[in-house]
Amino acid sequence: MPIYEYQCTACGHRFEKLMSSSSVTDPACPRCGKATEKQLSTFAAKVEGACCGGSEPSAGGSCCSGGSCGCH
Repeated sequence: MPIYEYQCTACGHRFEKLMSSSSVTDPACPRCGKATEKQLSTFAAKVEGACCGGSEPSAGGSCCSGGSCGCH
């Protein structure tokens, strides 16, 4: 089951809740019991071929010497 982020429309409280993806109703706010809205969550992802430290690729097409970063 995924973890969803919610924000209360009345008091602004933000919280996370483990919910079934088939659930059709958003949970009530745990602080005040009012309606909530599902929030867009941020996440991190590893991008293949990305350069370490945000440096530009060298003339050889790779920002890392030997084609491997070494920082992972």
